[in-house]
Amino acid sequence: GISLLAGSNTSSTQYIEFGFNTGKFNGSSLSVFSRGEPGLAVVGGRGRFMMAKGTALFNPILINATNVIMEFNFTVVHY
Repeated sequence: GISLLAGSNTSSTQYIEFGFNTGKFNGSSLSVFSRGEPGLAVVGGRGRFMMAKGTALFNPILINATNVIMEFNFTVVHY
């Protein structure tokens, strides 16, 4: 996926694209665009997640100068 962060504080705008390359969601992606924490808004996607909506909650596991590891839990409605 790809991640973009605009700003440097907790109310920064965030865009994250989660792509799937195996399993029944192969070729699909989820788009998250939101501001603030802890819930991020799922605003769409591609493939099986077209017109998806929902929320994504995250849990930072490791953040340092060179690495970021986060766990995401999604609740998504899609068609």
